[in-house]
Amino acid sequence: MKHLQYRVDTILNLCRGRDVLDIGSTGQTQSYNLWSQLKPVAKYLQGIDIEKHSDPDIIQGDMESHDFGRQFDVVVAGDVIEHVHNQGLFLGNIHRHLKEGGRLIITTPNAKWLTVVFRPNPTHTLWHDRYTLEYLLEQRGFSVEQAYYYLGNKTRYPLMFKPLIWRQGMLFIARPKDN
Repeated sequence: MKHLQYRVDTILNLCRGRDVLDIGSTGQTQSYNLWSQLKPVAKYLQGIDIEKHSDPDIIQGDMESHDFGRQFDVVVAGDVIEHVHNQGLFLGNIHRHLKEGGRLIITTPNAKWLTVVFRPNPTHTLWHDRYTLEYLLEQRGFSVEQAYYYLGNKTRYPLMFKPLIWRQGMLFIARPKDN
């Protein structure tokens, strides 16, 4: 896998001028929220989150079962899959919502990151490493185009901490196999 310093530029470049679905739009904190950064670059932006939000473009629901009645060029699931109860249903529904030639962008913590010995986020249902996530994507009908490790979701880290957070996050870019 290749390495990125941060995930945001890669995600924004893939979403620029496209119809985008952002899953988990409200985020647990601003560090994880991509919504405000996607809004100025996407041609059309729709969001979904299990939490209610005041923005009318973010609907309350879950991506395991929600039907938007349309398809998107790009679906972004930024630090979401590790919170999902049924990841197979989640990925299957994303597959149905991607246009022909569309892309799925997933970011998630790396299960083999140095600090997994600490108490994980209590809302995580399952963690992945690069091999389990690639396998899951392939099993659900996706082909991985690119995969990266990155430092994490904060915009800055003190230099002395960078060796500790190297490979903290993973970013996968995938397309449906039948597209």
